[in-house]
This record gives sequence, structure tokens and C-alpha cells, in this order.
Amino acid sequence: MRTLEGWTTRCVRRYRFDHNPLRRRSDRIEGVAVILTLLALIAGLWPAVLGARAVYDRGVIAERAVPGQREAVTAVLLEDATSTSSVSSQGTVLGTKAKARWYTPGGRLVTGVVPVAEHAKAGSALELWIDGKGRPTAAPRTHAQTVADSVVAGFGVAAGVAALLMLNLGLVRWTLDRRRYAAWDEEWSSAHDRWRRPRQP
Repeated sequence: MRTLEGWTTRCVRRYRFDHNPLRRRSDRIEGVAVILTLLALIAGLWPAVLGARAVYDRGVIAERAVPGQREAVTAVLLEDATSTSSVSSQGTVLGTKAKARWYTPGGRLVTGVVPVAEHAKAGSALELWIDGKGRPTAAPRTHAQTVADSVVAGFGVAAGVAALLMLNLGLVRWTLDRRRYAAWDEEWSSAHDRWRRPRQP
């Protein structure tokens, strides 16, 4: 806490606007750049909120189980679960699967292979999500996934804006530092010429 207070105090002393005769024009320019950067950081929170909100709204839509597009049914296993580590033609690793049957909301009996828990036995029932054609499909996303994705999106936008602004501020400070160093060199050279004693004949 003390470190934060000390850092804040140093920043205020360095960038405040006063009538200090030792404060150079470049110092005042840097102070203005810092204030503008802080204001831009605050304004950059709005795009971050909008981005998080857009991701959240899309996630909420994806959470819904729309009848005729994705519905949950009860499937009954026709065999014990079998585990395999072979790779499919699409390059995905096959896990624990078993043959099962289920009825679509329209009453049609469907039989197919579905992913199941390890050591699942024939005759056991499980919840299965199917699409409009009765084929197994992924379950709707959870609300926790939606919230997590929206938070990540918001922080991502905010971090991107902050990084861009800090890079811009760094370039401003680098430019001002180069000018300050050049001015110091010129002043030291002028002082050296004034202080140097003339050689005795």
C-alpha cells in the first residue's frame, strides 16, 4: 500500500501543472500526454464493455435448447462401454463409446454409437443431445462458459487498448527524452566554453 501511495505521490509531483521555474516545456508536454493517456484508458473501458456484452449475448443464445434443432433425449445402452485410443480419419482421438438407442421427439427409433462414461454397462440410461435429424450433437454451452468467455473478451479488449496507449506514451517520452538529452549536451557545452579559463600567453 505504501509503495502505491509513494508511486502516486511521485507521479503527481512530476506531472502536476505549477509555476516551478525548473519545469521545462518538455516536462509540461509529457504531463499533458500522461493525462490524455489516462483519459483514453478510461474511455477504452467502453469498447471493452461492448465487446464483453456482445460475447455474452451470443453465449446466451447458444445456451438455449431450441426444439427441432437441439433437444435432450434419454438413450439406453445396448452394450458395455468400450475404450479405444485410435485416431479417426479426421484426426480426432476416439474415447469411450457404446452402441445405444433412443427415440426422437417425433417417436422415431434411432440406433447409433455415442460417447459414454467409462465402465458404463448395457441397459443403463444416459442423457443424449440430438439435432433436428435425431443425430447425437454437442450439449448446449453452460452459463458459466458464457460468463467466462465474456470476461475474457472484455479483458482482452481492455488490455489491447491499454497496450496501444502505453506504447504511444512510451514513444512520446522517448522523443522528449532525446530532446532533453540534446538540450543538456548543448547547455553543458556552452557552460564549458564559459567556464574554461583562457590560456596564458
